[in-house]
Amino acid sequence: MYNKILVPLDGSHRSLAATEHAIQIAAKVNANITLLHVAPNLTPLVGPYGDRLGVAQKTIVKEFETMGENILNEAMEDLKDRGVTINKKLTWGNPAQEICLEAREGNYDLIVIGSRGLSEIKGYLMGSVSNRVTRHAHCPVLIIR
Repeated sequence: MYNKILVPLDGSHRSLAATEHAIQIAAKVNANITLLHVAPNLTPLVGPYGDRLGVAQKTIVKEFETMGENILNEAMEDLKDRGVTINKKLTWGNPAQEICLEAREGNYDLIVIGSRGLSEIKGYLMGSVSNRVTRHAHCPVLIIR
């Protein structure tokens, strides 16, 4: 039924709960899992202080990359020895768009995602990533609360 499961991670409690659900499903159906973290793109900083802004932006980008790698590595460490093949991937962009793109291009059979990484109020006002993924994904989406 499921051969490839995509699990987006943002480091929130709910994304980690989604990971646990995905592991349980994968173990039962002998599926592979890919943990995906999407770091946000930053618009280029321009102005009269271009050199200093560029250095600041590079520092922020490096911090996002480090944070994403840490989230993925911690999850990989927590999930080792569970009898499931787990891969990881870090990408940049709009989280909902990148999750749907990865699912489509990687021919995933299922996306398992936490219900909200943002606070309830902010997520309600902005619309949650999981909500957008549910509307646009080519495959089934399991949302974990």
